[in-house]
Amino acid sequence: MAMPGADLLCIAVGLFIYTCAVRDARLVRRLRREGLRTEGLVVANIVDRRDESATQTPVIRFHDHQGYVVEFRTAIQGIGMGLATGRRVGVVYLPGSSHKARVDMRRQLVGPAVGMILIGTLFLGLGLVIAFG
Repeated sequence: MAMPGADLLCIAVGLFIYTCAVRDARLVRRLRREGLRTEGLVVANIVDRRDESATQTPVIRFHDHQGYVVEFRTAIQGIGMGLATGRRVGVVYLPGSSHKARVDMRRQLVGPAVGMILIGTLFLGLGLVIAFG
């Protein structure tokens, strides 16, 4: 027998993740329309070795339009997602908030929203299976 409220919890988590995905997609749309493009340098790859697999998170450094040095971690991380240290990559950021920068590559821009949609669908589906199963 399922725990009471588990279905509502799963559905609520799924809808929350969908909301986060929509917010991320809106940010990417703003970056494509209003974003400033520059070149950044991959300064490190943070490797997390919890088990046999090792997830990689690249760290990018660039200079914004005001001359400030900005350093950020990419929004997407995972196995094989690292970028070679020392590699130059395109960076796009909003003029008023350079901390919302993204690497100007399709998988780096669209990947987080797609991942959230998939995870949200799993939670929503699980909630519906519990509710009607």
